[in-house]
Amino acid sequence: MANMQGLSIAEMWKRVSYLRMLDILNNISGKLLLACFLILLSLKSNGESPRDSLKQLLNDKNLANRSEVLLNLFVRYRTIDFDSARYYAEESLKEAKIDKDSLMVVRAEYALGYLLSNNGFFIEAIEHFNRALKTAKNNNYRRRLKSTLNSLALTHYYEGSYDKSLEYHFESLKLREEDNNQQEIAIAANNIGLVYYQMQDFDKARLYYDRALDIKQSLNASGTESTYNNLGLAYQGLGNYPKALENFEKVIEICQVGCNDDLLVVAYTGAGAAYYNLNNSKEAENLYELALILALKNNFEMRTVTIYSNWARLLLDQEELDEAREYLDESQSIADKISLRKWQSLNAKLYAELFSKLGDFEKAYSFQQQYDSISKSIINETIARNMLDIQVDYQEKENLEKIASQDQEISRRNTLLYLSVVIIILISIILFILYRINQLRRKTNRELAEAKRTIEQQNNVLEEKVRERTKELKEANAALMKSNTDLDNFIYKTSHDIRGPLATLQGMCNVALIDIQEQKSRDYFDKIGKTAFRLNEILSKLLIINQINNSLIAQNPIDLQGLSKEIVREQSFISGQNDIKVENKIGKLDNFQSDEVLLKIILGNMVSNAFKFHNSSNRVNSWVRLEAHRENGHLKLNVIDNGIGVDEKASSKIFEIFSRASEVSDTAGLGLYLVKLAVEKLHGKITHSKTDEGYTKFTVELPSN
Repeated sequence: MANMQGLSIAEMWKRVSYLRMLDILNNISGKLLLACFLILLSLKSNGESPRDSLKQLLNDKNLANRSEVLLNLFVRYRTIDFDSARYYAEESLKEAKIDKDSLMVVRAEYALGYLLSNNGFFIEAIEHFNRALKTAKNNNYRRRLKSTLNSLALTHYYEGSYDKSLEYHFESLKLREEDNNQQEIAIAANNIGLVYYQMQDFDKARLYYDRALDIKQSLNASGTESTYNNLGLAYQGLGNYPKALENFEKVIEICQVGCNDDLLVVAYTGAGAAYYNLNNSKEAENLYELALILALKNNFEMRTVTIYSNWARLLLDQEELDEAREYLDESQSIADKISLRKWQSLNAKLYAELFSKLGDFEKAYSFQQQYDSISKSIINETIARNMLDIQVDYQEKENLEKIASQDQEISRRNTLLYLSVVIIILISIILFILYRINQLRRKTNRELAEAKRTIEQQNNVLEEKVRERTKELKEANAALMKSNTDLDNFIYKTSHDIRGPLATLQGMCNVALIDIQEQKSRDYFDKIGKTAFRLNEILSKLLIINQINNSLIAQNPIDLQGLSKEIVREQSFISGQNDIKVENKIGKLDNFQSDEVLLKIILGNMVSNAFKFHNSSNRVNSWVRLEAHRENGHLKLNVIDNGIGVDEKASSKIFEIFSRASEVSDTAGLGLYLVKLAVEKLHGKITHSKTDEGYTKFTVELPSN
């Protein structure tokens, strides 16, 4: 168990399950045969890394389409290991260039751009997308051309080059208009609106949002909620608050039957801001509260910053200063955490206003440092104006003294002395004010510098810990990936290698049953043949497990009605149970797309399971019923039978590997595990239940497309 430290419970269970599989192989084939396979595996791997093994594989002259193999590896690693995914994509590009396969060149360049863009390397991503675009144009790969243009536009959008983003979006829109694909046109129009909104051209943004909304409504398509939100924000930017409120309220109305919480948060916040600008503070507060509850529940940090800041603005206007400061602190804390410069700036202005109202001008000043130059100019103008007034008074009095008689000389000198004292006092006050301001600035700078040093020290400690944990995690992931890869390869190789001797053994048993007449010997050979057949069936299912784990999901139109009939015929022939009545109620389902191989594994094993566990009593007419229908955008597939059912004690474990629901069948407990594995690969779910009549019912729910 020492080697399992650091693994998740799921991974540990996977290891234990494979060990149990080895036990079965050991019991069936014998310890000597298992030992031979272990020796062959160790000689084959020889301690090589996965990339070394890959290089040997690619050096095999009989291997076709190396670039495709490498790109499939990229797909496998793109979301879990950036470095490995990039390596496989670059190697795929090299192989495609060697083979002069222009389509694979486009796919590999696009894969690199996609990976880099998703990880924030926008400049590099744009270079790869541009190369993919050039090759796609030269070879008229229209589908690749549209997807590359869209990715280029989005990457430029994230990078902040809105002009280039618009250029590629318009080119993409033109292609979609030529194809007359209304759904794609709606997406492109919405994306163009987003760019114009960021450029603060709210009127153009509104025009494209309107176009996207009209198309979605004409197609009765989903996703109108996000477009209504976008329209609300555009109208808010235009200052048309009643119209903005109308759009936000449409989203709130639609989302009463359930939709994405993020859409509701945006709608509540936008509607609250509209009510605030329409001087309805009470309704604005109610909506801010609803938005805040959802944002905190889902940890929407960016949304939370906006809600707290807007609410603080409202409270500040109502002179509820303590509560306003509390909300402003919350907003600024999250804005500092995720570096939202826009909201840091807006919050600083609110802080300045807040502390001014509280009479704490020192703090207000610290939040208004951006206005230092304006403040200084105002102070300098005041000083200059005061000095000018003093000089005018002095010159006036000096002229009067020149005209006055000698009797006024003493009075004039007293006046001059008085004026001098006043000037000195004024200058002293001004200098003192400047000195105090300078002292406060220095004190603030020292505190900021000390705080910065403390933060840097804490950041250094934290970064060191993060580096250590990252290193440990990478090492653990690398070890786990190698272990899983070796284990998958071992299972695949072992299963293949054992099936050859099994086929020979079955053949020899069949020959022996033909040649040998002695009944006892025939019984022995018959049992050996059945055992070999059972082992071959187990190995076939183990190979299917490997196939499911390593397959890429395809999306093709499926004739579910025809597929179900074919599976029923096959299972009736294999099981020999022609007396079991099958009620196939699966009708024709239009526009249903899925992976046919995985769907066949799911339906085949469920039907096989129903046949195996039928009620063999002569008093019962056994039957199996198949049903399928669409529900809430999903396909629901039911298999119902009146067989012996599932023991209540075993019902919670029937989908686990090597779990057997009944002792009646001689299977290894792999059928329902294969179904669960294939269903999860298609992002679906499977459940077991009983009908009102007490019949056994298995339900599979899959995405409709």
